[in-house]
Amino acid sequence: MNSVILTVLILLFVSNATADVIILRSDYWCPYVCNLDSPTPGYMVEIAKAVFEPQGHQVQITMTNWARSVKDARANKAQGIIGACVADAPDFIYPKNSLGLMKNAFFVAKGSKWEYTGRGSLQGKRIGVINGYAYGGGVDPLIRQRHRTFIPFSGDRPLEQMIRMLEAGRLDGFIENPLVLQYTTYAGSLKTDSFKTAGWVEEEAVELFISFSPNHPKSGTYAEILSKGVEELRRNGELQRILNKYNLYDWKESPQKYLSLESAEKNDSEKNPSKPKASHKLLTLYPEA
Repeated sequence: MNSVILTVLILLFVSNATADVIILRSDYWCPYVCNLDSPTPGYMVEIAKAVFEPQGHQVQITMTNWARSVKDARANKAQGIIGACVADAPDFIYPKNSLGLMKNAFFVAKGSKWEYTGRGSLQGKRIGVINGYAYGGGVDPLIRQRHRTFIPFSGDRPLEQMIRMLEAGRLDGFIENPLVLQYTTYAGSLKTDSFKTAGWVEEEAVELFISFSPNHPKSGTYAEILSKGVEELRRNGELQRILNKYNLYDWKESPQKYLSLESAEKNDSEKNPSKPKASHKLLTLYPEA
């Protein structure tokens, strides 16, 4: 056999032997994970592919409800989950560098006078939450204890279910990340003038990650690759190019602008009219980040 051909075959074999199929799970949580078949599948989806695929790995994203995503990754049916904070799965392996920030708020009907001021203010209220989510503050222990105030939702689009239940008067409020609510209401053409914020779950933002199964032998390696990879994307400008597609600032360099949903690009409507803009009137409902 020609020595050149033999060398090529050996290189291909070594490449295939070291390349992995990295399966990541999540629910629909735009702009982190969006419509996977669209040009904007979610900025964390794009980051994962931009980091792992140039190294020969194949990234496969599958969507299911969040509780199932965490369970499957823990059982090694997937290698990781997208959009997790440490409280979601404390036993998972987390990269050193985060992929976003999150602050959760209570949302109530526009005419409501209720405000969240702590555990005592929850008495007699019906608050929608998404099954398996960690929200932070003092509410997570209550949710885990199945406190009657909190009504869990699951399925393909649980946030949309909660919005409709609030509009129908069957909930007093729900908890959500305002950035996700912005995208959900915009993409779903849902009304935003029927509800308002009623306080933050906690004052400090928490970091978001793609985290990896505690039971997979390569989780530490994947976390290190991702952590170094996002820094390289930030250095070479590719990270901001990805974020521009979602009208976002870099959470590390401009955390307040990221959290307040301020437009990362001025006069961007002609470039991507499908994105929520900083002028979207839902922004006026948000408290200061």
